Amino acid sequence: MSHATAQTPQVLASLADELEHAGALCDRLEMLVTQLVRASRGETLEIALHEAQTVDVLTQHLAALATFTRKLSTQAQSGGEYDLSDAIAGVTLGDLAMRLAQVTREAEALSAAESGDLDLF
Repeated sequence: MSHATAQTPQVLASLADELEHAGALCDRLEMLVTQLVRASRGETLEIALHEAQTVDVLTQHLAALATFTRKLSTQAQSGGEYDLSDAIAGVTLGDLAMRLAQVTREAEALSAAESGDLDLF
């Protein structure tokens, strides 16, 4: 197996492109689900509507991840550390933003623990 290397900005940009492509595929799937919902009759209509909304949430999730990754790619070009707060600011889905921000909170907690400071409650 050969050893392949790439620069972080290019890897992140490529990942963002792939996330955007997956989002575009979800858009197409959402159109299909919408057509199927319109053709549906009876109780299954409610189930179909719920599933159509799930596809929409997935599309938004992929778009938010692509935005986040693209911001990291831009930051990686300058080297140094990532400003996750800036990258997270572009994420419009609250739950996803909170999960991504958890990395920042964990890093801050680790940094405080390593500094030898004692927090009393």
